[in-house]
Amino acid sequence: MRQLPFILLLLAISGCNKPVSVDEEVCNLITADCEWIEADFINPRNDAKVQTWYHWINGHLSKEEITKDLEDMKDVGIGGFILFNAAEGMQGTPPGNAPYYSDEFWDIFIHTKKEAKRIGLEMGIMNAPGWATSGGPWNTPEHGMQEVVWTEEKVSGPSRFSGKLSIPEPVLGLERDMKRDTVFNKRYYMPREALKGYYNDIVLLAFPTPEGELSGNPYRIEKWWNKAGYARLKDYFSKDSRTAPAGEVVNLDKIIDISNKLDNEGILNWDVPEGNWTILRVGYQPTGRSNHPAPVGGKGLEVDKLSAKAVDIHFQEAVMKLVNAGGEDLRDVISTVILDSYEAGHQNWTKGFEDEFKQSCSYDIKYFLPAITGRIVGSISETENFLWDFRKVLSDMMDENYYKRFQTLAHQNGLSFGAEHYGNYGNFDDFNAGAYVDVSSSEFWAKTNRRAGEAKLASSTAHTYGRKLVAAEAFTGRIADIFETNPRDIKAQGDWFFTKGINHFWLHGYTHDPYQKRPGIGLGGYGVHFRRQNTWWKYSHGWFEYMNRAQYMLQQGYPHMDILVYVGEDATVAPKPVEQIYPQIPFGYDYDFCNRDILEKAKVRGGKIVLPQGQEYSILVVMDNEYCRPAVLETLSVLVKSGAILVGAKPAGIPTLADHEHAKNTFNEQTRLLWGKADGKTITKNKYGKGLVYWGKPVGEVFKTLDIMPDFEFTLKSDGNYGETLFPGNGIEFIHRQTAATDVYFVSNQHNKSKTIEAIFRIANKTPELWNPETGEIIVAPEYRKLSDGRMAVTLDFDETGSVFVVFRQTFHKEPVTRKAGKKKENQLTFNTPWQVSFEGNEAPGNIEMAALYDISQHDNADVKYFSGTIIYKNRIDISKVELEDALGITLKLGQVEVAAEVFVNNRSAGVLWKYPYQIDIIDYLKAGENTVRVEVANLWVNRVIGDWELPDDSEWVPNTGIGSGASSGFGLARIPGWVLRGEDSPTGRGAFVGYKWEHLENKKPLPSGLIGPVSINIKK
Repeated sequence: MRQLPFILLLLAISGCNKPVSVDEEVCNLITADCEWIEADFINPRNDAKVQTWYHWINGHLSKEEITKDLEDMKDVGIGGFILFNAAEGMQGTPPGNAPYYSDEFWDIFIHTKKEAKRIGLEMGIMNAPGWATSGGPWNTPEHGMQEVVWTEEKVSGPSRFSGKLSIPEPVLGLERDMKRDTVFNKRYYMPREALKGYYNDIVLLAFPTPEGELSGNPYRIEKWWNKAGYARLKDYFSKDSRTAPAGEVVNLDKIIDISNKLDNEGILNWDVPEGNWTILRVGYQPTGRSNHPAPVGGKGLEVDKLSAKAVDIHFQEAVMKLVNAGGEDLRDVISTVILDSYEAGHQNWTKGFEDEFKQSCSYDIKYFLPAITGRIVGSISETENFLWDFRKVLSDMMDENYYKRFQTLAHQNGLSFGAEHYGNYGNFDDFNAGAYVDVSSSEFWAKTNRRAGEAKLASSTAHTYGRKLVAAEAFTGRIADIFETNPRDIKAQGDWFFTKGINHFWLHGYTHDPYQKRPGIGLGGYGVHFRRQNTWWKYSHGWFEYMNRAQYMLQQGYPHMDILVYVGEDATVAPKPVEQIYPQIPFGYDYDFCNRDILEKAKVRGGKIVLPQGQEYSILVVMDNEYCRPAVLETLSVLVKSGAILVGAKPAGIPTLADHEHAKNTFNEQTRLLWGKADGKTITKNKYGKGLVYWGKPVGEVFKTLDIMPDFEFTLKSDGNYGETLFPGNGIEFIHRQTAATDVYFVSNQHNKSKTIEAIFRIANKTPELWNPETGEIIVAPEYRKLSDGRMAVTLDFDETGSVFVVFRQTFHKEPVTRKAGKKKENQLTFNTPWQVSFEGNEAPGNIEMAALYDISQHDNADVKYFSGTIIYKNRIDISKVELEDALGITLKLGQVEVAAEVFVNNRSAGVLWKYPYQIDIIDYLKAGENTVRVEVANLWVNRVIGDWELPDDSEWVPNTGIGSGASSGFGLARIPGWVLRGEDSPTGRGAFVGYKWEHLENKKPLPSGLIGPVSINIKK
């Protein structure tokens, strides 16, 4: 089998982080590529470039168009792609010419591998058809996800019961999960008929019926459905605070195992004792969940996530067939296999689970199984502790048999393993799962401020385990913004996620379309159309250059963090955004989350918490959590005794039933050592060994007592009402990376207005340089000064949503620099002649003349009003020889542009403008006398799609796409229209062929479009 070279595997797993326990020669190898190199910043290497998810839609494939797609990716600056095979909804896109795993599919897939190799694109694959999550037709029912199910029989004694006990029908989730709509849920489940006959008994129990059940008012533990693993617990575990009435408790010593009274036909013969009894038949069966949205030929059961055997079979069928396709010459083309966010629903059993539970918890699960139904067993406390153990075992098994097993199989076959190791439905610890992921990933949706917690989950996992890349499914589109999203409007969002630690974007997404009618088929209600069929795509090079330079900078060195935040070990554990972390994290000090595994590996050196890969932290924050296992407290005690500073609240109790009495004694002793006499009402400080524990003192105040200044601060030097930030924060966001020789800060303006700040960096005796990721320009900062506290203050000027890398690498040898006062002299020229306007693209109208620039979506002519494509504006300007010779610079300012432009002066391209301020220096392109100026502006596809609503349909639609209603509602194509297949124009005059009919676009007004201005030319003297 192909193996990664040792040092490359070490780099992939360990990244460029500071090593502490390897010999010096290996240290040099690991860090050799981590220092920032100017040439690689200006022209980033391919491995630093943005990648994209590449969606093939339900078998609609063409070799020729795939080649064009891949060549286009390379041309715009994309470094690679992750291939997905999907089909939007049940009927969102009809089946195409190459069904999944058909002969036609394999022919085209092998062609794609050859082309990726020829063109020089890195290629990865999703681990299964669809994107949620790991399923396919090869997964048989016994290897599908399993759940605990039960039936009940109420009987009275003394009597003789003889009868057949029922079993649950298969695929209970069709009515139970997601929306209570079986038509909608068919997207998520296999048919019931396919799952009949796969029920398995666990145990048959009998117990006295609780009083409330006799009266039709059953008493159940709070949130029992979630606590029993049928849905994810969203918040930290909190026990039911009630005391159950004695008559509502199922006493352990009164539960009878009557499994031996049940024959192979399901008939029970049992002598019922006196009283009212409940017979509980507990078993397990497949949940019926399927991968979605899968193409024809690719739908099947989701694999059993708790079974390594099942995962092995899935990996061979779903991954290795793709890796091996095309023979040995193409086997190394695929470098990465990934898992999307976990969306496969719950699973709370697998074959042999009872044995795993006993081995892990040291007690038998059998008599506690009535708690899975929500009943109180023993007491509320015992029930809660059992259910905590139950979820913990589920979580540990999923980490071991799914995430870890995937990584092991990937490495055995020379692949790296990437995953969004979190989800809204899974019974697992997001942080522990990340221990087994080479490329931790998050996701974020365009123009929304959600997912900050998942971003810090991914970056923290990478940082604490010493991995280089932190990925994100980036700018996933919402239906509300279909065809509206563009680089200008999402730049600040990308920067915001850069500051959360993301350094490797997987764009969502580039959809393949074999037809030559734009904008073409896509992902229905999802996804931004990052592809060559989009109107602004040919002007996207500048955006990719920006992102690639930023990614290069953020992939070098190792992260600098001040705070390590321990998240606890509840099952499930999910990340929280910074504003929900308590104790609160103050601005200016960055942080990483960590799990128990990392906590146990940490050491204390010189008062700092140090991880095996060399990451250092000044303070350990323990997130407020009511319950904690004694083993964790013992680890915390070792760290504090060795000199760590801990900030956090004293836990109240133990969550587990395992070895409870001994655990209680250990818990009391450890909390006394760590928190002393803390009562939870007053701020306390307790010294233990060489370290300190604070309770109630703000983290920022603790830093002050340690004389540790903020790593980054700023003050505004410009006036203005900036309003709310585009994304949550203080208007300026930062992240800090470093090597032994260099410190690099990325600083982002999170307002749509220009501003000037004085930024203060915790750096002494180094000269600040400004590395501009938009232009590749590198200069010494124009204004900076050393502060008396040893930090450096640097004045930074930001454009709207501007950003910069502040690099400290040169020893400070000179006096502080300040700006020289002086008056700027500018003359302004304007265009006095009408603009000649023409159109290029679908259904281009005739030429028009504009005496003054305006928004073309306000034009009376519908062909102009709804035009989508490139609008070409031409004008001329005279400039004298004296003006040209005296000028220091001549700036063309375009004013408002919707949405991207390329400027030509005297038929020479002066550059592409994709964000505010839309301005460019054109002095090098001008000549004395008359000059021609041409501005080519790409607007948005949405205007033409809106306009097409006024014209008769040219396609057939189906209302039931399987996507649901609301934000994603719409109609899918019944078939690809004949006029599209024949390459003809729309028979009804429509200008856009789309693969989905979005209801929200009916009666929507077109968006501002074109060159709106005002346009001026400024001459600097």
